[in-house]
Amino acid sequence: MQNRRLEFALATLLLAYCAVFSAACGASAVATSSEGGASASAGEAGADNGGSEPQAIMLEFVKDSPLMSSLVLTPKKSHVLTVQTTPPGVFPIRFALVGGEAVADAVLDTDEAMTDAAGVAHVTLIAPSKPASFSVRASSTSAAQVAQQSVTVEASGITTLRVRPSYSGNRRVTEWTATVSARRGVTCNDLAGNPPPDGELTKKAQFGTSLEITEVPVRVPLAVTVRAGHYIGGCLDVPALSEGDGNQVLVYASDRPLNLEATELTLSLGATEPHPAFDKLLQASASLAETALLGGAKNDIAALLDGMREATPAVNRDAFSAARSENDWDNALEGAYGKSGGRRLRDPAQRWLNAGLLALNSPNALVGRVSSQANGPSFTLSAVGPAAPSAAGFPGAFDVTWSADSHDTLLLGMDLTWTPSRLVTALAVAPALLEFPQATSAETALASSVDCAQVGRVLVASADSPDATTFASCDESCAVSLCNNAVAAAWSRAQLSSNGEIATLSVTATGTAQVGDEAQATKLDGSWVGELRTGETKAPVSGALSASSSAP
Repeated sequence: MQNRRLEFALATLLLAYCAVFSAACGASAVATSSEGGASASAGEAGADNGGSEPQAIMLEFVKDSPLMSSLVLTPKKSHVLTVQTTPPGVFPIRFALVGGEAVADAVLDTDEAMTDAAGVAHVTLIAPSKPASFSVRASSTSAAQVAQQSVTVEASGITTLRVRPSYSGNRRVTEWTATVSARRGVTCNDLAGNPPPDGELTKKAQFGTSLEITEVPVRVPLAVTVRAGHYIGGCLDVPALSEGDGNQVLVYASDRPLNLEATELTLSLGATEPHPAFDKLLQASASLAETALLGGAKNDIAALLDGMREATPAVNRDAFSAARSENDWDNALEGAYGKSGGRRLRDPAQRWLNAGLLALNSPNALVGRVSSQANGPSFTLSAVGPAAPSAAGFPGAFDVTWSADSHDTLLLGMDLTWTPSRLVTALAVAPALLEFPQATSAETALASSVDCAQVGRVLVASADSPDATTFASCDESCAVSLCNNAVAAAWSRAQLSSNGEIATLSVTATGTAQVGDEAQATKLDGSWVGELRTGETKAPVSGALSASSSAP
């Protein structure tokens, strides 16, 4: 009995094994394959029947040409593949890449698509970045077979190079330019200058965006450059590249030295810091000019009448002196002017001279152009406060020394010279015209303040002449004209009161420059210190400095 049971169990196990083996064999199918449209078993990896019974449709990749077997592409090339069902109809199609590591970074734009009513579906293939051979497979739950399209990616001889500039300086960068030079034997040593000259392949990009140079040849050494304008640059020797993604280099860039030869700036400076000793020295020049109005006279009325005599034709000067004495013109004018008579010339002049000096405290007290010339850099003044440089006793131009460091700090030095009395009297013109808007010069403003018309009336009245003359044949109009001439002569004495003495302002300025495309300074903000020397007297002075250029 026990043996029979053992025989029965063994028979049962054999029957089960045969059943399993038979089922497995019955589920297999024979696949055929051919290039460019071959079919394979739906039971292969990647096929999907979703547990449904296969329908009687066929899948086939549509060839671009009847003779095409394998699709041939270049790296990163995109291509649209088309699948056709037979018979046509709407079916789900799944796509996959087959080839293992050869697939690399190839990409399909979708892994599933529906055919249209004509039984057509599309998928876009982006080829890998380096040569490879693989297949694209199409399958469907509605098909008993899969279709495969073989793909061959051939070498193109070119690649894409991503360039990353590395810059740690302070200059502003809005756009980078990267270039590649692939000429045989060319290295960075051959590309002199900063920045070096551009290579044959060029790419520009806004700061912060990618710099990718396409169609860069492989298997040859490269010289890769970067630059921002022509004021920052760098170069890197790069060994031969291979095809594929991931080609990138880091190129260090540095500042081009500040290009002083191309620099041309409108420079402004003024004594904007407290400077009591400087003020005192200038005030001394103003006081000297004020005193010069008197000539050798004891007061302003005497100086005015002395000037009128000098303005009289020589033949009538004795007559003028006689009439002045006989008619007591000095006292007559003193009575007409009252207490202000003794300083009729000097009081207005003093106001204007003192007010004019305030113009030197402005940031734009001295304005001029600094630039490189054939014989070296120079500074040409265009304005001294409200006055023209020539009227203020300045020569046309001054020699300059300048230099710059690696941080774009510009150091500038120069000696400015002028005639002190010409400067103070030139600066007095604007306050004088402000007080007497109808005047055309400081002399005419001073004549209006003196009131030469009143002088003429007083002299005629004191003469008590029946023919209304002051002396000889000089009438009231003649006396007014002599007064105007006397005032002009007095102002001329004030202008020349320095008697050939020259003032020198030694300036040392420093500031941080902004740069233009050619590394020229286009803007400067900083400060200056100086020393004013007049005769044996010296005074320190300092202030703000700025400069700008119309060039980009």
